[in-house]
Amino acid sequence: MKKHKIITIGGFVISIILLCFSLYGVEFNKLINILRSADMRFAFIPITCISLCCLLCAHRWSRVVGNTVRFRDTFIALFVGLFLNNVLPARIGEVARGYMLSKRTGISFTYALTTVLVDRFFDLVGLLIITLIALRFLPKHSLPYMIWFGIYMLLILLVACIILLIVLSREKFAFKISRLLTGINRPFISQLAKRVLEIQENLNRINSPANLVYFILIAVTMWLLMSTALYFTMLMLSIKIGFIVAVFICALINMSLIIPSSPGYVGYYQGAFCLLLPIFGITKDEALTTSLVFQATWYIPYTILGGMLSIKEHLKIKDIQKLEEKTDA
Repeated sequence: MKKHKIITIGGFVISIILLCFSLYGVEFNKLINILRSADMRFAFIPITCISLCCLLCAHRWSRVVGNTVRFRDTFIALFVGLFLNNVLPARIGEVARGYMLSKRTGISFTYALTTVLVDRFFDLVGLLIITLIALRFLPKHSLPYMIWFGIYMLLILLVACIILLIVLSREKFAFKISRLLTGINRPFISQLAKRVLEIQENLNRINSPANLVYFILIAVTMWLLMSTALYFTMLMLSIKIGFIVAVFICALINMSLIIPSSPGYVGYYQGAFCLLLPIFGITKDEALTTSLVFQATWYIPYTILGGMLSIKEHLKIKDIQKLEEKTDA
């Protein structure tokens, strides 16, 4: 069975299990009452924060790709990718971002896809930073052992990814790794060898202290905006929680999105909120309501705008699926 099919099936299984967990024991009358009593004066704040986050993401990606690429190109490619991640399995949206950018600008697909990987690297760094900040202010005894274990595993994985990308940014090491991989007579390994050199080229081009600090600051700002969106979503629902807790929850959930899930993280999102928020005194009914409302604040705009742009750009999903199969081959 091909890798992307295994990921798809695994993602659905995980999402269904977490969805069942999130629905078990919930009193839906309480959920409806929480929604009815929502203070809609705060509704515009989460949407505004998420919109700013998307604008910053498109701007950063345009700078990562290079000066010849316009903000408009990365903005369209970003939303097409977000749309497909919401409606199709196996995170095909990441491949779609590279495909759409290549189609609009004329740069090679493989090069465009490596810029997506580099751009996501800065997301990881931003998440790592705000997680460490949040942990600095949270009392250690407030978190169960299994949560700490999961946090440490995610942090180790993120640090490993950062170290790997720093190593790959050095031309000498990148060529050595590529040459070593080229000697292995496997199609997937040969593709990986080429990808290593392309990543090195991207990293080398932006590898100045000013650029790195700028991109990391954008990433931290983006995740703080998402945390603010979550905080005001809960405030709108009259659920009291400290801002630093909102930062921690937002960071932990987004770090754990590397785990396979269903399209749009449906089920996974609900399970994650119902696992984490009760640790801080939030009831399961409130946690589930928060997950549904917060997810709607980004899922609906991403899907509508991304869908409209996909139609306008005459996107053919079959072309992207073929490219995804090639990247897995």
